[in-house]
Parts: sequence; structure tokens; C-alpha cells
Amino acid sequence: MPVPGSRYALEFDSQNPEKLKKFLKEFEELAERHRLTTKEKTKIVVKYVNKETKKFWKRLEGYKDDYMMLKRKIIGAYLKTLLEDKPIVAKLVKLVKRSPKGSIEDEENLDTYYRKF
Repeated sequence: MPVPGSRYALEFDSQNPEKLKKFLKEFEELAERHRLTTKEKTKIVVKYVNKETKKFWKRLEGYKDDYMMLKRKIIGAYLKTLLEDKPIVAKLVKLVKRSPKGSIEDEENLDTYYRKF
């Protein structure tokens, strides 16, 4: 595996979560070439992220022993809309314009709003 921080190393920028899936795919391809076990993958993937992200990922279920579980938890920790490669600002503006004026008065209204978002 490339040394973290080297010019050939993978790097995930937490400021650009839409690139997370690409990062994980590239990591998995590299790990496959190096024949890493699932346990080794969990400990190595965190070496290619910044310090803050590393601390967060290490607290997720699956860290230390189950890469697939860790991967699911990592992806689940980011908003689905942030992981899409589509502009979300336009979607948000449309949602706000279509939403009824006034406040959300009950749980049903909140659920409806949340699902649309």
C-alpha cells in the first residue's frame, strides 16, 4: 500500500463527501491487489483520511474487524444527498418553494417534509 501522504497515496477530503464512494472503491481495488484481509482494511483505510475524520471513523461499528460493516457505517454517516454527484442546491430551492408556507405543526407534516428532502 502507498505510504499515506505520498504522491501515490489515496486521500479522502472530508470537505468533499461526494467523493467518498470513489475513494472507497479505489481503496478496495488497491487493498485487493495487496491481498489485505478485512481486518487489515479497517485499520489501513483510516490512514488515508485527515485526523478528525480518522477519529470519527475509528468510533464506528466494524472498525478493527469488519471492513464491510465499517464501510456501511461510514457511508451511512454522510447524508445521502452529499454522496450524490448532483447539485443539491437546486433541489433544496425547489423543495422550499413547494413546501407549504407556515410552520410544521405535527409529526406527519415533519415526516412528509423529511421524505421530500
